[in-house]
Amino acid sequence: MAVLKKEFIDRMAEIGGITKKEAKRGIELFIETLTDFMYEDEKVMIKGFGRFEMKTFKERKGKNSFNGTDYIVPEHKKMKFCVSEVLADKIEELQRDSKD
Repeated sequence: MAVLKKEFIDRMAEIGGITKKEAKRGIELFIETLTDFMYEDEKVMIKGFGRFEMKTFKERKGKNSFNGTDYIVPEHKKMKFCVSEVLADKIEELQRDSKD
């Protein structure tokens, strides 16, 4: 099941003891700021959380799985997120604790 933005905002407000309006503004500001840095091709590193960066994928050949025709996938960029060891360990610990 996927968590929607509204559910994320509700939980953030509850955990942070802030209003839903403040939580929504925080999420929107985070996304807007991250977008600006990604547009500028900067890496964004958040200690204890992870690293966001744009990765360039070179042009390559592709194949249409429906009709078998070949085509060219042009060079393009995608945003990549690399989780920090601290966060990965914390998630693993929470999963281990919930099984006990």
